[in-house]
Amino acid sequence: MRDLQTGSYPNATPLPPMTGVTAIPSQTIKLDAGDGLSVVCRLWKGKSGLPVVLYLHGIEGHSGWFENTASVLNSRGITVYAPDRRGSGFNPRDRGNLGSYKDYLNDVEMALRKIAFDYVGHPIIVLGHCWGAKAASLIVQKDYKPVGADALNLPIAGCVLTAPAIYTKVDYGMGTKFQIAYSMLLGGDAGSHRKWPLPLEVEQFTDNPTFQGYLKRDPLRLTEVTASFLIENLKISRLAEKAAGQITMPVLMLQGGSDRIVDVEKLQAWYQKIPSQTKDLRIFPDAQHCLDFDDNWFKEYTHVLSEWILARSPVVT
Repeated sequence: MRDLQTGSYPNATPLPPMTGVTAIPSQTIKLDAGDGLSVVCRLWKGKSGLPVVLYLHGIEGHSGWFENTASVLNSRGITVYAPDRRGSGFNPRDRGNLGSYKDYLNDVEMALRKIAFDYVGHPIIVLGHCWGAKAASLIVQKDYKPVGADALNLPIAGCVLTAPAIYTKVDYGMGTKFQIAYSMLLGGDAGSHRKWPLPLEVEQFTDNPTFQGYLKRDPLRLTEVTASFLIENLKISRLAEKAAGQITMPVLMLQGGSDRIVDVEKLQAWYQKIPSQTKDLRIFPDAQHCLDFDDNWFKEYTHVLSEWILARSPVVT
């Protein structure tokens, strides 16, 4: 892990401020992924003894989308690690590509091991948003087998899922799916790296005009992915659908009731399968997909989120 600089990169579009939130600058560091690749990560250092959050962003997003929420958590003393997924955000190498979903899981494992090493005795919270919730739900299973060589015996104290894209309303048509499969099967490296536009519009993320404008201008937003990414997405999605029955640790799910990306009805049925004795589901009735961009619900959303995280463990002295 190496310190790069304090603040934002010059080519990043600043996230619009949220009413009542004082932005707290992050450090920008790199996390070694273990295969010769490093991923950029934003870090907000909190108070000793309080929980440490590992934030996993969505399919089009990056760590910058979480800056307002991270500032609120950090103001309460919570440490936040927010890495950009390989091929996303500030990681330009193989942009939009994922050779294997196991590479991504290994990145998450490496980040968790580093957090556990640097913050001995601190409770760790895995927070997965949208697409990132798929990896989060797998990592926190009681019988999870790490893809890396080492065991993953870490002090994970809880899992938070925000607008988890375990089930979605948005998908490609059958014709496009056939073309993607054909590219993978017969196209070799060129076919597997052929890019396809993601079937998402900024209006599906938020109804806030200010943040819609931000998303349209954001040069780091990922709007197309490779055929390989889409095939690996299918694999990790199927695993995430089966993960609910193996999650026994505390779980908090925060979901917009008017989400046009997530299938809320199927998600609620998935949530009911979680056997954890400590689980909470909060649906914000008229909120869209990104609660981080919702000016109406942001204060309550971050209050529920921060209180739940702080309740996971007493302060270590």
